[in-house]
Amino acid sequence: MAASNSNTVYSITVIDLRCDDVLGFRRTPGIFTKLEDAVFAVKNNLNDLSDDSTYQYAVIEKTELNVIRPNLESKSMQWWFRFNSSSGEFVETRKPMIFLQQTGFGIG
Repeated sequence: MAASNSNTVYSITVIDLRCDDVLGFRRTPGIFTKLEDAVFAVKNNLNDLSDDSTYQYAVIEKTELNVIRPNLESKSMQWWFRFNSSSGEFVETRKPMIFLQQTGFGIG
């Protein structure tokens, strides 16, 4: 896993695509300074990130602090997960087609 520096954070954004909003309803329940901690939180659904299966997807994004427009480049790091309601955990997945051209989930 990647090491972090003092200017880097990893945001976790969860997304519900079953709502009326074309790009889904989303919230950012976690921000970490270490990628390992963010991955552990998502994979283990810590503090019920899925909100009782409300959110089907989670994405971890790398962001540099104090940047005016973070994550607007399509090459920014993103790590996608889909919630498995049978196991109660998020598992790695591909980025959903609806989001192929989108970045910056954790910044609104």
